[in-house]
Amino acid sequence: MEWDRRFPPTLPARLIARENRFVLRAEAERGEVRLHLPNTGRLAWLRPGTPLRWRPRPGGRTEGRVLLARDGATWVLLDSAEAEAALPALLARWGWRHLAAQPRVEGGRLDALARDAAGRERLLEMKSVTHVTEGTACFPDAPSARAKKHLGWLVAREGALVFAVLRADAERFAPCPVDPEFASALCAAREAGLWMRAVRARVASEGLVWDAELPLYCGA
Repeated sequence: MEWDRRFPPTLPARLIARENRFVLRAEAERGEVRLHLPNTGRLAWLRPGTPLRWRPRPGGRTEGRVLLARDGATWVLLDSAEAEAALPALLARWGWRHLAAQPRVEGGRLDALARDAAGRERLLEMKSVTHVTEGTACFPDAPSARAKKHLGWLVAREGALVFAVLRADAERFAPCPVDPEFASALCAAREAGLWMRAVRARVASEGLVWDAELPLYCGA
């Protein structure tokens, strides 16, 4: 398969427990390891025994960084940096061009500056989606003031919003019911004309390929 993003080599492990939001303990071939979890979501489906793929990181506060976790039969990309690295390939499919990463906005940052197919420069935010229930991918999986702030920035600047569904078992996208304020803001943004898409990725231990655009429903 021709990957849109090929991952670095990883090692297998199984989750023992989460110490906190960003650190977990896992059983690896070398024994128990502490790993950084580079994902801001709640990840309620991440339970003891969950298969993981991770890469070593010598000299850090943890022994490595989690790349993937398996929810049932489906591998899920948890490292949003790898999703962002695959963004230029996704934009190219729409005839867009990636110009810069992490542009500054009002003392913060968005994910990219891009040029659309009409030649217009747009600020763009890509939200990583890792939660799926009965075929519906949703974001955010916990209330997120940051997500609402980014949405406001994009609407004010006529930007673009991409929901990157980083698992292959989704058929549609909608905002998670846990954050009705974000759902309302997303509906308002859509009515205001904000460019938005939901895109599914097929993920394996070797890499990621952008698979299909999904129907996007703004209401929870």
